[in-house]
Formats: sequence, C-alpha cells, structure tokens
Amino acid sequence: MAEKKYSKYLTTECLKPSPKRDGVYLTTTRNLEWSGGVNCSLDCFFITQPHLMLTQPHQHEFAQYLHFFSANPEDAKEFDAEVEISLGEEGEKYIINLPTAVYIPAGLRHGPLNFAKVNKPILFVDLALTGKYVRVGDTGD
Repeated sequence: MAEKKYSKYLTTECLKPSPKRDGVYLTTTRNLEWSGGVNCSLDCFFITQPHLMLTQPHQHEFAQYLHFFSANPEDAKEFDAEVEISLGEEGEKYIINLPTAVYIPAGLRHGPLNFAKVNKPILFVDLALTGKYVRVGDTGD
C-alpha cells in the first residue's frame, strides 16, 4: 500500500516505558526526531501512587508548564492528592492539592517534585517549550 500524503505528521513512537517505574508508560513527544523542529514537547503521566519523581533541583534554558489535573473524566474538580514542588534558588516549597498549572520560566530552578499523596489518580502534563529537553547541570533523574 502506498504511503499517504500526510502520514509523516503521525507517529506511534509516542508511548514509552517510564525510565523510573517498571510497568508504567508515559505518552511523550520529547526528543523525537519526528517533531519537525518545533520548539515544543509534551509528556503525559497518569499518576496512581505516591512517588518522588525528581529528587534534585534543576533548571532549563527554556520555559516549561507543569499541569496537575484530575484523572476523573466525570469530575474535573476531583483532586485527592498532594504534590510537593520547590521553586527558586531558596527551594520555596508549594503544596498542590487542587487542579493547578505551574509556569516555570527559563532559568528558574525547580524540584524536587514529589507526588506525596495519591488517593485517586491524577494526570500530570509537562509541556516544555523546546524540541530537545535538556537540564542545565543534569544529574540524571
């Protein structure tokens, strides 16, 4: 069968095993050559249990948006979880216990990121305004 005209705009290479948690998959467009050079990448995680996602603070040379949403399609306000995130050089800690979006300007130090309590699943969406995701001084977590 001949390839369709716009097939280059679709990929199934977006479902990847989580590098941190066995049996967990994430949907990602991060660092895909397919992206066409667009300065945007997206990771989506269904968070179903407490875990420390990022252990160390880091920063980027690009802006980033972190979104924490209910995973209940019947009730977008349901958020039975607590997420801890630290921002800035001083590590100012914030507790997220409602659907929340966090803007991380380029150069702002952030982390650790801890899903401290997860009584009901939540959706974590990480939108980075870059095609190539790199941490300044990457420590590998």
